[in-house]
Amino acid sequence: MSDFFKALKELGKVFGIEESYTDNWGRTFFTRPEIARQILALKGINLAQERMSLKNQIHVIDISHPPACISMLMELNWTKLDCNSDDGSLTFTEVKGKFPPFTISLTDPDVCLGLDESTGLSSVSFPTPAINQTGLMRFKVKAQIQSQKISMELALLICPESAYLPETVLGGQRIGGVGVALYGLRSARNWGVGDFTDLKNFADWARTDLGAHVIGINPLHAIFNRSPFNSSPYMPSSRLYRNHIYLDVTRVCGYEDSDKAQRFVSSHETQALLNRLRKEEHVNYEEVSRLKLRVVRMVFESFIARNRDEEETNPEWKSFEEYMAAEGIFLQKFATFCALRDWLGYQDSKFFQWRQWPVGYQHPESDEVNHFMETYSDEILFWMFIQWQIDQQLGEVQDYTRQIGMLVGLYHDQALAVDSNGADFWAWREYFTEGFSVGAPPDSFAPDGQDWGFAPPDSWKIKQSFYSPFRKILRANLKHGGALRIDHVMQLHHLFWIPKGSGASEGVYVKDYESDLLNVIALESSQRHNIIIGEDLGTVPHNFRERLIQKGLLSYRLFYFERDDWGNLIPYYHYPTRALVSLSTHDLPTLAGFWEGLDIEKRLEIGRIKPEDELDSRKERTDHKAKIIERLVRDGVLPDYTAHEAWINTFPTDDLHSAALSFVFRTPCAIALINQEDIFLDIRQQNLPGTTWENPNWVTKTGFSVEELRENTLAREMAAKFKRLLIESGRQT
Repeated sequence: MSDFFKALKELGKVFGIEESYTDNWGRTFFTRPEIARQILALKGINLAQERMSLKNQIHVIDISHPPACISMLMELNWTKLDCNSDDGSLTFTEVKGKFPPFTISLTDPDVCLGLDESTGLSSVSFPTPAINQTGLMRFKVKAQIQSQKISMELALLICPESAYLPETVLGGQRIGGVGVALYGLRSARNWGVGDFTDLKNFADWARTDLGAHVIGINPLHAIFNRSPFNSSPYMPSSRLYRNHIYLDVTRVCGYEDSDKAQRFVSSHETQALLNRLRKEEHVNYEEVSRLKLRVVRMVFESFIARNRDEEETNPEWKSFEEYMAAEGIFLQKFATFCALRDWLGYQDSKFFQWRQWPVGYQHPESDEVNHFMETYSDEILFWMFIQWQIDQQLGEVQDYTRQIGMLVGLYHDQALAVDSNGADFWAWREYFTEGFSVGAPPDSFAPDGQDWGFAPPDSWKIKQSFYSPFRKILRANLKHGGALRIDHVMQLHHLFWIPKGSGASEGVYVKDYESDLLNVIALESSQRHNIIIGEDLGTVPHNFRERLIQKGLLSYRLFYFERDDWGNLIPYYHYPTRALVSLSTHDLPTLAGFWEGLDIEKRLEIGRIKPEDELDSRKERTDHKAKIIERLVRDGVLPDYTAHEAWINTFPTDDLHSAALSFVFRTPCAIALINQEDIFLDIRQQNLPGTTWENPNWVTKTGFSVEELRENTLAREMAAKFKRLLIESGRQT
């Protein structure tokens, strides 16, 4: 092997580029050198260069298992650096943390200075300082080696042994909860989309009538609120900030003092619009967003006029300032993006995406953007005001869940990625890798592979930043909740990168810093007392689930998918304890929809299933239903004499419904979460994967309004059944 390819191979290991992968048919695909070279170049590694410094290094340490020494990469040097024989020293100057400054000599026997000749990676290893606390310790490092002077930063991120797990979970107590798409909540008072007041009222019902301790909600990330595009909460504009459509506008700070806003809302025209939006079958993101922004702007103008002259004494303004100071540059960039998007869009409707903006506005640090920020500071302040109010209203909901006795309260959901046309990408594009997209290799479900269309993270740069973006995203989504689901948690191990313009078969797996990320999750979780659930569905790397469990994360298990090697559903008592279990998810048919085969009919209708494959799909579904009935009967939750009736009916019988709920509740899993659609046997699913405009995704409203949950006889009966089965299973209510 030539020196070049040897260096390429070794650097690939350093930066996580896997040499090959094996697909579902056992075929092995090797990473082409030009693809590896392209990835390295995007990370700033050019094999033609003689030297490149490595800055901002971080070591993430589990406090329970501190290493004997820490190794620090010094340089990439292609000219061979003979540094083993000469004296030198490292001086550590404290920047943040409680360690005093210290110096080590490179001739100390406990210090090792070496060079990997194949890559030119020069490193120094030295004893670990005494570690007695968690958190970030940051140092300036100055090194004198021979005639070379090197300056860099070193950070020790010291993490707990495990993510947060409450005593109830550690003690074997099990709880139940309900999942709901917040946007779909109907009520007599909302503006056509579920809001935080609806969520508070829903929580009251869930605690009292269901005995729930958890409410799972969809990602609340900021999206573009345009249909049919960009309405998915799993492809947001930002994972740092939330969607303003969930605001209860009548409870926004200053609404009661804004005569203009109140007159507008109470007008005949606005009331007629609100009634129409409430009655519409699907959520109308665009109109709801436009209406709420219009009214909140009126409130904001009144708030500014009333408070600016008394900033120092006004408690509301002080609270606003404290929020802005705490969020810092992250909030400022997000708000600037939102203000720019509206300002440019008003001038020309073709400025639909930031890549279509005039070049000067495509870069957040440009002179044009700085001038905009000075000129339109109030407009930027308006978007900050919105996020402040979202933060306050959501915080009130979580506080309320604890007041009424919920052990967890809100269970948030963090999406895998962001839209490359969104705020996060515009503001922080240095942490993304352009030229590639993330997807999946070919398999039986998608023979050509899948391209999900979003850019992969630049993990190397994220690590160099001391994991600041990753930690900020976690903190943003942990806030005002008791649990957090991390979508596609396998991202912590690796992602499948596909070069732009190539098919999925040209893709490669690129590893992330799994151990580091798990430790960071443990740190943020323990500091904020949040349970972490890793969505580990699909192809899971070897022993990955075990590593998640070791780090205190709960697994995510679905009744439909849990099978043995022969394809049979496993007994309820074989489910793991450290897990959340559910019947279904937003991407799968509900129990009623599954039983009727509505997802098959829909896929056939839009061409996702070929007519010649329909028979096979329906046979597979029939076999799956037979296995479900067999398991429910064998586990004693479905009476044998009702099995035939459940089998011949195209809609779930009452006994089958009770059996499915009972099965899930009886599992040893710490949390059992049932989506409200499955409580009420709704046939509609929230999302049909692989579709956009072909299917109304992310717009489905609840069958019962918040008021009807207690007024409707059927709703009360279904809730009573849920609570009864929950109690019978031994789960805490």
